[in-house]
Amino acid sequence: MAFSLSYSKSILVLAFISDKIRRGETEYISTKIMSEALNIPKPTLAVIFNNLIRAGILESKEGINGGVRFAKSAEKITLLDILIAIENQKSLFQTSFELGAKSKRPDDLKKAVINALGNVEEVMKTALNQITLKEILDAE
Repeated sequence: MAFSLSYSKSILVLAFISDKIRRGETEYISTKIMSEALNIPKPTLAVIFNNLIRAGILESKEGINGGVRFAKSAEKITLLDILIAIENQKSLFQTSFELGAKSKRPDDLKKAVINALGNVEEVMKTALNQITLKEILDAE
């Protein structure tokens, strides 16, 4: 009942890319370099990259000097943007279930649980939308 580890790894991948570019080491970061430095298997990175590229957070370039880089600035990328890119709008709480008891009270309780968990998830998404990648990168 939690988001995948790829979400946390994606934030670290973006921080790694930012630091490499900020230090002027390279414009595009290769999968090989990141895989070795962050100890993330290449297939996992490929999935992360594809999701972040599809969301418009990263862009890629093929070839000898290829790799990935930011498609937009860290100030314009929120933790919610990254979450949506990686988790594809998957809910934090699974609320699709059928009750064996068929009466008003169980149905009302089920609705209350679904509403409460939906509200909690919305609060979390609102909070994630208020934190930019830049804020993470500027943390000491």
